[in-house]
Amino acid sequence: MKQKLLVVFFLTFSFLVKAQNAQDLIDGLKNDLKANPDAKKRATIYSDLTWYYTNISTDSAAHYGNKALAESKKLNDSTLMAQVYSDLGAVYFRKGNYQDSRKNYETAYKIRKARNDVQGMAKVNMNLGNLYNKEGKNDLALKSFLNAIEYFDKANNQSVVSIAKSNVGLIFQEIKNYPKAKKYLNDAIAYQEKNNQDSGLCTSYLTLGNVYLKMKDTLNALKFYEKSIVSSKKAGNNISLSSALNNIGSIKSEQRKSKEAIALFNQSKRLRDSINLEKDESILSLSLAKEHIMYRRFPDARELLLKLKKSYTNKESDKENLLQTYQYLIHTYAFLNQPDSVNLYNNLSSRIQNEIIEASVAKQTNELETKYQTTKKEKLLLEKEVETKRKNVIIGTISLLAIFIGLIGYLIYRQQKIKNKQQEQEFELKSAISKIETQNKLQEQRLSISRDLHDNIGSQLTFIISSVDNIKYAFDLNNTKLDNKLSNISEFAKSTIVELRDTIWAMNTSEFTFEDLRSRIFNFIEKAKSAKEEVDFKFNVDNSLKDEKFTSIIGINLYRTIQEAINNGIKYAEANEIKVNILKQNNQIKIEIQDNGKGFDLETVNFGNGLHNMKKRIEEIKGEIIVSSSEMGTKVEVLI
Repeated sequence: MKQKLLVVFFLTFSFLVKAQNAQDLIDGLKNDLKANPDAKKRATIYSDLTWYYTNISTDSAAHYGNKALAESKKLNDSTLMAQVYSDLGAVYFRKGNYQDSRKNYETAYKIRKARNDVQGMAKVNMNLGNLYNKEGKNDLALKSFLNAIEYFDKANNQSVVSIAKSNVGLIFQEIKNYPKAKKYLNDAIAYQEKNNQDSGLCTSYLTLGNVYLKMKDTLNALKFYEKSIVSSKKAGNNISLSSALNNIGSIKSEQRKSKEAIALFNQSKRLRDSINLEKDESILSLSLAKEHIMYRRFPDARELLLKLKKSYTNKESDKENLLQTYQYLIHTYAFLNQPDSVNLYNNLSSRIQNEIIEASVAKQTNELETKYQTTKKEKLLLEKEVETKRKNVIIGTISLLAIFIGLIGYLIYRQQKIKNKQQEQEFELKSAISKIETQNKLQEQRLSISRDLHDNIGSQLTFIISSVDNIKYAFDLNNTKLDNKLSNISEFAKSTIVELRDTIWAMNTSEFTFEDLRSRIFNFIEKAKSAKEEVDFKFNVDNSLKDEKFTSIIGINLYRTIQEAINNGIKYAEANEIKVNILKQNNQIKIEIQDNGKGFDLETVNFGNGLHNMKKRIEEIKGEIIVSSSEMGTKVEVLI
């Protein structure tokens, strides 16, 4: 679905008129005209009427704009002329006549530049930005709007800045830079909502809705289209109201809510008809016709298309829409089984295609005349061009048949795609169930191994400790060496039980936090204090890391490393103060274990199994360990 959105453009008046008050003001101005005012007053009234009619009737606005221009020229009032040219530029912009719109805006800009009217130039830049955007010149449009924003921001005119930002958001939407589009539109909406500026909100909401629709966020798109409808009604902006209704209708059509879609399309069309807005009127009717054909309401489609056919004039701009209308009628009569009508509109379609081709050929022939001087060359090139276009007509007819076949193929493809998606979802569900079952089995195995370790090896170690203690107390051992040996065995068995419990703890835990590690280390410290009570121990974890989670493998390796470092500080370094700090450093986690013991010389010391094991454990989890020592103490740093 492709919708062309309307944006707020900056007119030369500094106030906005509510729809309910507009007619009263217009009637008042017309009464002032009847009083035969002087030339200056009359020109100003015509200019005001141009402004008020812009959102109500573009034909009336153009009528009074030309009268205002004639009066201002008689007065030779450059200020009034610049204003009227800007107003006429806005009127032609609304009518979709961008060529005349640009001429009027450029004339207004020249007058303001000659008068060194910087503010007026900035206002025209706003209007030119909208025009360039409609003509697909996004780079020029963006430049114009940003220049206007720069001026009005310095002038602290945030009302106009918000309008410009809304327009910049539209341009970024056109070039598919949706994050920037949302940023500019949200900035504009924030100011407009704060100051109840419904005249700006109706189009800002509309454009933001379109951005969300491009991002496939239908819920937010509908939300902002509904907001645009509310603001459009308050501001009396039937153009943005018509666009919002049409956009919602397109969404409803995609959702297969045909009745709602048609009602919205019709409502949008009535609004456009009421303000004599020529542009996009036929597009709305063609959208309705397409909706009828899609849902096989062929009599309704025929009625609408025949009515639409009568509305076309001989303008070149109508021929493309007339061709589309004929092609829809071919489809409609084909399904209604009326071959004579199919042949009729097939011939008419071919004739229109030939007219379009001939118009194109004529234009190209005029261009070729400037390059080629002889009649023979012109005729030769023309014949080749006509032949090519005729072939294209044949190809176009065949294409219509191909489109019909393609439509059937698409429906089959779509059905198969839905089926494939269902199968994919079923496969994903089975995979998820299988994964959960595997995890449950692994957990059961871990629990089983843990129970075996606790019940078998744990009980055996307890029996060894008990047996050794019984030997010591049952026999009066005079052999000091044997007594020490038995004590060592008992202590080793007790240490093994502690390590076994730590291992079981790690096995039964699928993931760890630093708080879990902290509590486990404190248990170890409490036992260590039984051997050396004067140790002051501190364990600090950075607040941002308290909920950090890691696997049981990383957890047990970190626990053993910290345990070994603390044990070395108590046992060998004779430290009475040990600090463990865990903090975040860049993209890594840093663990510091520092004591105030007697330290050792890194160059002469013979590293034992403890330091080697620490290094090996950290390397297993792809970390880095750094050991530094001096007479002031030892510091172990772990980076993971």
